Order: sequence, then C-alpha cells, then structure tokens
Amino acid sequence: MLNDNLHDEIRFLQTNRAFLGREFLTWLWFKSETQNHKLKIGSYGTFHLYIDDKIVLSSTSGSVRENSLKGGTPAYAFEAGSALGTGKLVHEAKFILQDAERQWSFSILGEDLSLRNVRLPSISEADSQAHITQRISSSTLLTNIIDELFKNFMDLRISDHFHNELTNIREWIDNKVTI
Repeated sequence: MLNDNLHDEIRFLQTNRAFLGREFLTWLWFKSETQNHKLKIGSYGTFHLYIDDKIVLSSTSGSVRENSLKGGTPAYAFEAGSALGTGKLVHEAKFILQDAERQWSFSILGEDLSLRNVRLPSISEADSQAHITQRISSSTLLTNIIDELFKNFMDLRISDHFHNELTNIREWIDNKVTI
C-alpha cells in the first residue's frame, strides 16, 4: 500500500509540478546570460555557466509545440528567442559548468531535473581508488550545485520578489526577439 501511495505522489509531482523544472531551466538560462555567465553559487563559490550545443524549448499549446536547436551556440539563435517569445520554456538543455580548475558538461531534463550525458572534469589520479574517489566527489559537487541553484530559484519563486524577476525575464526575452 505504501508503495502505491508513493507512486501516486510521484505521478502527481511529475504531472502537476513539471512546469517548475521548465521554469527553472529557463530562469537558469536567463541568469547565466544576464550575469555574463558568472554565477555565485552559495558556499560553492563562483562558476561560469553556459548553454552548450543543445536546447529544446516546448509548450503545451500552439501549432509547433517544440523547438529543438542543436550545434554551435543555440542559446543565441534567433529561433531560441523567438520560441521564448511565443511562451515556450526550456524543456531540456545541455550546459557547461566550470570554475578555475574544473569543467563539467551535462544535460538537464526539465520534467524531473534529471542529469544526463554527464562528463566530469578530467581526473589526474593514476591510483584507481583515488580516481574513483575523485569521480564521486566531482559527481556529488555537481548535484549539490544544481540543488543549490534550484533551491535559490524556488526561494525566489515563492517570494514577493518573483514579480520583479518576471519583469526582468520578459525584458530579456524581448531583447532576444528583437536582436
């Protein structure tokens, strides 16, 4: 019985809260571009965040429900701004996250914020145990950073300041459409 309740709760979240993941990814794109790709992420420090070579925008209405842009720098493509202008949100994006010494590459799916195609920073350890430890540490750091960014988004999303953020996002979208 407990298992059925858990599945029902997960199904509810996937169906009724999935928009939060798409809003989060769209907000992450906005923050990255408007802060010159430099984000201060809690106690983790400052990181550069870029959308890499893939972005998928979607909506639940309209004649074209999905725009998938691949290769080059799709975040700066006119089609990406145009899709945002029609009300589409980021459904999936490939990101690069880097600090002074390390770089991660990964995709995030907006429906459940699952990480895909993760490429961890290169590991310098030759010892297999140290190598595994470093990989686990890099994976944990990446998920903690994503969690921190999502927490920051949710704190903002439920605050009175979110209306101001939406105004800034609309201006950003308008600028992307007119460029």
